[in-house]
Amino acid sequence: MADDPNRSRLYQYQHDRSRFACIVYTLAVVFFALSIIQWIIMIAISNWFFSVFSSNSDGLRDFITDFYYISIVALFISMILVTAFVFFENLRFAAPINWLIAVIIVLMTTWGLSRAIVEPNLALFVITVVVVLLLTLMFILFGIFINHDLTLDVVIMFVAAVIFFITSVFFVMMQLLAGVKVAFYIYSIFILLTVLMFLMYHAQTINGYRYAEMRINDYLLAALIIYHDMTLLLIMSFYLIAKLYALAGGNGLSLYGESCCANMTNAQNRTYYSENRAMFL
Repeated sequence: MADDPNRSRLYQYQHDRSRFACIVYTLAVVFFALSIIQWIIMIAISNWFFSVFSSNSDGLRDFITDFYYISIVALFISMILVTAFVFFENLRFAAPINWLIAVIIVLMTTWGLSRAIVEPNLALFVITVVVVLLLTLMFILFGIFINHDLTLDVVIMFVAAVIFFITSVFFVMMQLLAGVKVAFYIYSIFILLTVLMFLMYHAQTINGYRYAEMRINDYLLAALIIYHDMTLLLIMSFYLIAKLYALAGGNGLSLYGESCCANMTNAQNRTYYSENRAMFL
């Protein structure tokens, strides 16, 4: 008796889809690991310079801070290449150019975000990486196994993302202009919720069996999408965990905007400024 062709096609689709998902998540982890290794090397170099030349230089961290425009240019190049990768399909399937562009995107993104990552506390960074990996695994599994099809709700998700974006911008301005410390935590939570929401959506498109799904030969684009989701989670989680660690009495991070605006908005400093101004009048 001949095999059922529909059953054979279904089996082949399941096999191809599973293989595609494995390739995508493996590549995403490899890309993320490349960034993590580079950031750890940067932190280690900064720590070594700080221990040897503690009174004069903080090494690589000072270099990245002083020449911040290099990071801006690198991130700008990365975003241009990502945009080209999304809108020009031929780039994604023209080997080996597609692999070269993907690696350049990862390298440029790593250097572009280096100022947000390179801090002296290596242990805190490692803890954040573990938290991000657990969050990523958890929400990818949520996206795969929940019955609700998020790919049908892309318009609702877009509207929610816009609302979260507007709200986060408002709280960023509260942090920078008014020195409201709690605004940073609210802003971070909104960004994290947005990324995790789209991480589940991307997991469903990669895993398939939903209304919308990625093509099984588009593994580089899918891997870069998951990689950027993980990178965004890392940045926001790093600062959020560091601030929570500082509240608990540890040596966390201090945002430049926070120290700046605290000096501008603190009543005691304004009084001191008024008294000194009166002495000169």
